[in-house]
Amino acid sequence: MALVADPTLEVIPDFAGNAYAGIRADLQAATNQTEEEVVTRLSDTWNADHNARVAEWNQDQEAEARVLAEAERARITQEDAERAQHEAEAEKERLEAEKKKPKMNGFDEASSVGDYLTPRPAQYAIQKLTNFEYVELWYFSPEGCRDALKSSRSIAENDLSITRTDDQLTLRPTSAFKASKAAIADHELSFSIFLRAKNLFLVQISKAKWPRPHIDALSLFFWHLENHSIRNNSDIGDMVILTYASRVRQDWHDRLKRDEGFNIGNVNENLIRTINEELWDKVRSRTLNVVRP
Repeated sequence: MALVADPTLEVIPDFAGNAYAGIRADLQAATNQTEEEVVTRLSDTWNADHNARVAEWNQDQEAEARVLAEAERARITQEDAERAQHEAEAEKERLEAEKKKPKMNGFDEASSVGDYLTPRPAQYAIQKLTNFEYVELWYFSPEGCRDALKSSRSIAENDLSITRTDDQLTLRPTSAFKASKAAIADHELSFSIFLRAKNLFLVQISKAKWPRPHIDALSLFFWHLENHSIRNNSDIGDMVILTYASRVRQDWHDRLKRDEGFNIGNVNENLIRTINEELWDKVRSRTLNVVRP
């Protein structure tokens, strides 16, 4: 059993005093020792017991000290681990926030603005390209860019909408989600406007980081259509090409979404002939309606 009181604070009794006279007499009679020998024996016995209890006390104190020290080390270790975990979590949150924080790129101090500024399409069209979605070529025509500039000036600063980007809710101008009321289908463009619009379109899909094979296929698509022989051999050749371009480009996007993509740069001559016949039928039908009494 562990000692309760500190034995080092004990004082040896006065075995030669009157309080122990009876005990001394009994020990003298039992051992035939002198009174001085009995006092010495009592003192030696007490000191031996005292020293044993002091040694036990010291051992208990050392053991308790080791337990307390171990507990203190465990507490410090746990606190250090918790602090390290909190710091790691805080650093992770800081890095995540830093990744999501908008960044401004640097610039070449020796450079200046170029001699020609590329027309800027509507935010709606740019957003469509960013999402790899179909958008009418009108948005990249001179008229479409003028409409975008006019719309951007008239939109109030608080005209914003909420969208989700990279698991974050962000505010964007409402114009980024609204199609222009002035937009027209590709086949309704004049051929000269079609050519100008496709040039800016190709520039913008490159800026939007479209895959190079897709950009190359579209470039070849427009080149083949611009130089197709039907434009010189038919009175409605431009209309046929515009209709083909409008239908095929939209079908290309639809099929890409279904993972059924085809090479849009390969022109389907059978489809061009079918569209040519379809449009000629409409021309003949309108002509008959005009001449019919």
